Amino acid sequence: MNYGICGYGNLGKAVEKVLYENNENIVGIFSRRKNVKSVMGTKTYLFDEASKFVSKIDVMIMCGGSQEDLIWQSPYMCKYFNVIDTFDTHARIQEHKKNLEQVSKESGKVAIYSCGWDPGIFSLIRALSSSIFKNSPNTLWGKGVSQGHSEALRNIAGIKDAIQFTVPNKEIIKRLRTNPNFKPDLNELHERHCYICIDGQRDLSEIERDIRQTENYFKDQKVIIEVCSQKKIDALKQKMYHKGLVIAGDDSSSIEFSVRMDNNPLFTAKILYAYSKSIDRLISGAYSVLEIPLKCLDANLDFERLI
Repeated sequence: MNYGICGYGNLGKAVEKVLYENNENIVGIFSRRKNVKSVMGTKTYLFDEASKFVSKIDVMIMCGGSQEDLIWQSPYMCKYFNVIDTFDTHARIQEHKKNLEQVSKESGKVAIYSCGWDPGIFSLIRALSSSIFKNSPNTLWGKGVSQGHSEALRNIAGIKDAIQFTVPNKEIIKRLRTNPNFKPDLNELHERHCYICIDGQRDLSEIERDIRQTENYFKDQKVIIEVCSQKKIDALKQKMYHKGLVIAGDDSSSIEFSVRMDNNPLFTAKILYAYSKSIDRLISGAYSVLEIPLKCLDANLDFERLI
């Protein structure tokens, strides 16, 4: 396959690394920023130049943020290429799917959306758990860096740079492990630790208000805000670890599935790469991981051995 990468932040760089490690051909990196330089020497182009490569790229891996980028960038690129993205604004996933479904049917392309660790492989575990126990599983994230929430902070006027750590409620985890039927208040599952470096152009109280009112990210949740230096933000960005946990069960049995990653973007990139291999086995349309059989990911999987 010939790949393109759209967006060159933490995820874009991780995708580039994974593709090179697997000896894949990267046609180019496409960014809205001018003068982007690849750390691995990949050719870079402006976002608007992508359509010139319509016959040269088999899969465009979308590496933008969910809050402001993927909601329009994925449908745009799907007019020209098969695409795969990590869209993770849960409240807008059905809207995103509908947009991609329309464009992919018109262009004859395939779009895989919301493909990462959550939503993504955690979605598979939730679906399996729900089928077994006939109730809703509980998902907790962290402690770790949330790329989506960090981006949401950086999009707020007055914030020069930021990073957000999601911290799970340990007492809630203890209760769920002893009683899987316990249904906690969703807004009590986590704390959102926000580290922000401000540019001095706005009053801090206004910035804090905007953070706490950000829909789908911080509103109605427990938010802790710390103003700090750029130096501290840079140091915190070296810690791209994350964790996640899905717990489900009833009075007699339970399932617990967890992930731990030292590098959130790199782990997400590996998942994107694995699912990109299914694209040439799918007909045009928009797919979540729940709709893609595992056998489509790797034709060489030894299913008898794995069973």
